[in-house]
Amino acid sequence: MKIAFRVDESDKSKLQSILDEDPISRLSIKQKNSDTLDIDSEGIITVLEGEDDVCKEAKEKISEFGDELESDEMDRVVEAMEAAEEEAAQGFGSIFGG
Repeated sequence: MKIAFRVDESDKSKLQSILDEDPISRLSIKQKNSDTLDIDSEGIITVLEGEDDVCKEAKEKISEFGDELESDEMDRVVEAMEAAEEEAAQGFGSIFGG
């Protein structure tokens, strides 16, 4: 299962507290500030992927203060995150002549 949320900067510590909990901390977790992505949303974008029951637990907790992204928006966010990571990897590779 894959889920994505937008969380206000003011709730960053709440979000991090939940992401540090076991078993949620074992999920694949990707986070980016929306300013670094080419998207309309503002805040911290968090994408979680892993076991359904753990994702559902995380969803329940984060939904108390964060906005879950619908599938279309989530797809755009994931695509933007992957593009940013790829761009960063290419830049890092050029530093070392890769």
